Amino acid sequence: MQSHHHHHNPNYCCKHGYGTFALESCIQVIVIAIIGFGWYVSLLEVGVGWLLRHERCRISAVVYMVAVGTLFPSLAVVYLQACSGRATHSVPAYTTPVPESITEPYECSFDGGLNFCSKDNCKMRWKPPGAHHCAVCGVCRLGFDHHCPLLGNCVTTGRLKKFLALLILTSVTVPLASFPVLPVLRTHVVAALRVSHADAWAVDVWWDRPYSWILCGGPLGRWLVGILLGFRVLRAQRIPHPCLSGSLIAQPHTRIAVLVGAATLIWIFAISMTVAVARDVTRGQTTLDTIRFRVPRSGKASQVTTGRFVCIPYADGSVSSANASAVSVMTATSGNSLESRNVRRIYPVSNREHVYDLGWRENWRRVLAQPLFGHQIPRHGRVLWLFARLSLLSFLSVYNWPKMNPEMIRRMLDSDFKGFAQPNYTK
Repeated sequence: MQSHHHHHNPNYCCKHGYGTFALESCIQVIVIAIIGFGWYVSLLEVGVGWLLRHERCRISAVVYMVAVGTLFPSLAVVYLQACSGRATHSVPAYTTPVPESITEPYECSFDGGLNFCSKDNCKMRWKPPGAHHCAVCGVCRLGFDHHCPLLGNCVTTGRLKKFLALLILTSVTVPLASFPVLPVLRTHVVAALRVSHADAWAVDVWWDRPYSWILCGGPLGRWLVGILLGFRVLRAQRIPHPCLSGSLIAQPHTRIAVLVGAATLIWIFAISMTVAVARDVTRGQTTLDTIRFRVPRSGKASQVTTGRFVCIPYADGSVSSANASAVSVMTATSGNSLESRNVRRIYPVSNREHVYDLGWRENWRRVLAQPLFGHQIPRHGRVLWLFARLSLLSFLSVYNWPKMNPEMIRRMLDSDFKGFAQPNYTK
């Protein structure tokens, strides 16, 4: 069953949350500025000034400059791609299908009907399976995973490849860009700490004060602030080189220490997120599903439901090819009786079910098949797709029902609970 797509107003969700939109726009500018500054420092200060002029390592300098000269722009482009389309990407606006005409398992309401959204600008639009309303953006998203403030946008299953590429690029760029300066930076940090302990002013305002153990994160913050005060003392001892690139590395500078420290935190965050996203993709779940799974553990935990329901229609005694692996089970369970063929059954979804898990290989294939740039174009009908994007034939864009976990369908059909029966009036 396919449903046709309505042309929607690309600005209809922009009226929601001007304050949040402005704040997240500022975050985007800051992130781009950090990427740009990191590119400048890596290319000119580290590559040209430090490796080429100071250390005389020509081959290393060339390799390093080519690497960072490629990685930082790539990081910026992928980041901007992930930020784009806040008002339009993954927003469902399809013709509402008739439930009785659907011939394959689908997510539904408790009575077997379709789900609708009346929040913000959705105005009772049909909310297809897997869609979720983002309160920040004020729209529903197909395959909603989570809203990311750093992107000022939602991450959806259709954009996981972009998000993973951003995380992996960050995880590679940060250590590569920082590696050449780590030995000299370590020397500067040790010197700053030693000078800070010996300086009368630093001792008076920080080291001898009880609040130094409480402010800025406790004992760890005490040492970090002490190091920054040491860099302040060392600043007066620097030999000025206003036009010489590499002086930021050769001499103690707070900016480099703070930049590398912040980059390290970003790297840890990126690595952690990469592991979390890879785990979710392998399991066929989203971040939202992970939150739903967090319930108190008990002997009856598997019986706790999420408020989600699946309708299994018996229109012809089988399911469509999208769920072909469950055909034999459904056929055996439903039989050939007229009664079973004219009844739809609704099953509650357990809080431990991965509704759209198709196995780790298929889960990863779906993610890797997504385009890294732009939008996914159907393999067939590219000319029609182009017209649809130009709003000349927007009705040609169709909604394809997502494949559901065949093992989940089997468990539902094999369970003692036979579901809530609903008449199916399809002839």
